[in-house]
Amino acid sequence: MTANTATTIPTEIFLTETGFANLKATLARKQAEYAEVREYRQVAFELSGDGWHDNPEFNRQQQMEANLNHLVKTLTDRLAQAKPITIIDGSRPTQQVAIGSVVNITRYNLNTDEELNETWEIVGFDETDVSAWQISYNAPLAKAIYGLEVGDISEELSLGNQVWEIEINQLLAKKPV
Repeated sequence: MTANTATTIPTEIFLTETGFANLKATLARKQAEYAEVREYRQVAFELSGDGWHDNPEFNRQQQMEANLNHLVKTLTDRLAQAKPITIIDGSRPTQQVAIGSVVNITRYNLNTDEELNETWEIVGFDETDVSAWQISYNAPLAKAIYGLEVGDISEELSLGNQVWEIEINQLLAKKPV
């Protein structure tokens, strides 16, 4: 059976408790970094003026401040929009791939005929942790299988310079030990 595109990936930002904590910590770090850059920029301004030809360090700090300001705003907005999700072992989605699913897949490399059997947990927005076999629902691999059922095969997916098809083998109620 081929991919069912009727189920769409959520456009909302869903985060687990861990995701919320990580996002808050990242925001706090970036806010502190932003405050530090603002202080350095002010010192650079006072030492040599604000012209690019007079004070390249002021210019650099000004650019860093603008970039961090944008990042802090993005993280603040994300935190404000985030919706909490709770993933409970034993009550995970087992009918189709969704947030919280533990899914066993076979990835077929269409370039090399290599087959990889993997088990991934689908977690919240930008919460991917490859070492723990957790992949965010907004990551390319999760997007390719989101909404599929056991036996379904995804549409072709390019990852790096390789093209893959992904078959859903099993949806588990609990995360393997």
